Amino acid sequence: MVNSTLPMFNWRIMDEALQAGAHYIDLASGPPYENISRELALSDKWKDIGLTALINTGISPGITNVLAKNASEQLDRVDRVIIRFYARFKAKEVISRWSPETMWMDMAEEPTVFENGEFKKVPPFSGKEIYEFPDPYDPQTVVWHAHEEVHTLPRFIGKGLRFLGFKYPHDPVAEAVVQLGLVREKPVEVNGIQVVPRKVLFALTPHTLLIDEMARKIEAGVVVESSGCVLVEARGEEKGAETVRTLYVPFPSIQETHKRIPGATHTSYVTAVPAAVFAEMVGNRKIKTVGVLPPEELKHEERKAFLTKLAEKGIVAHERIERHLI
Repeated sequence: MVNSTLPMFNWRIMDEALQAGAHYIDLASGPPYENISRELALSDKWKDIGLTALINTGISPGITNVLAKNASEQLDRVDRVIIRFYARFKAKEVISRWSPETMWMDMAEEPTVFENGEFKKVPPFSGKEIYEFPDPYDPQTVVWHAHEEVHTLPRFIGKGLRFLGFKYPHDPVAEAVVQLGLVREKPVEVNGIQVVPRKVLFALTPHTLLIDEMARKIEAGVVVESSGCVLVEARGEEKGAETVRTLYVPFPSIQETHKRIPGATHTSYVTAVPAAVFAEMVGNRKIKTVGVLPPEELKHEERKAFLTKLAEKGIVAHERIERHLI
């Protein structure tokens, strides 16, 4: 069973899959991120009946989890892991490429970071930095952002991990919307009428385009540019040297994804394809690990086979290594 609905429905759908004796896959766990602990707590039930419930299987979370685990495996000690996301999208009109509800709720959520053995909340849009992404991407300002990887990776990396966080491109407009309270759920009175700000915001945000609608926008030149990249930076010690392993996946251009699947953007393509590959691998038992697990808990050979299949579909992981003698 593949669940690609809003994460708020995960718990119910996951339970139905368990009762039906079906393997389960979803693309994301939050918001609300409390889902993650509830899902992982069910792992023994799935193991008892020999089923796999693979959670968080898109680009991020998903590919990022695999990259973080792979980088950490090579290090003897892991000090710090930071996941960064690059995004560039230009269009002649406002276009939603993602669920407006999920997007705005993520923006308003207090991000979680893992630090010295504890999960901590930090203010939205904090941790601002200008990061130099690999060529051909230009530097981009990124900030702490609520995301699934922070809630799962510290449970499975080990090796003395002291810090882990997720950063997303800074959007000044989104920051202003959040600061104005437009994502709040508590009603406010407007001319004697109780109004929920987020309901107004969700209603005014354009709906996510169907794939044929997006295809027409691309072909008409309404979408001008679309590019992206996810990058995982793992710092620690390897063979007596301070080492930084950086693994990243550039997204195919919108022209390439549109040729492969008409109407697919760089975002939708690199989200759907990993989930489809995972689903195929679970279905034909190329993934035999059972229980409730995020991608980083898969066996090494399962993760390697996953990245190989992705490369065949134009989603290729790259690595750069920096070493400094202690």
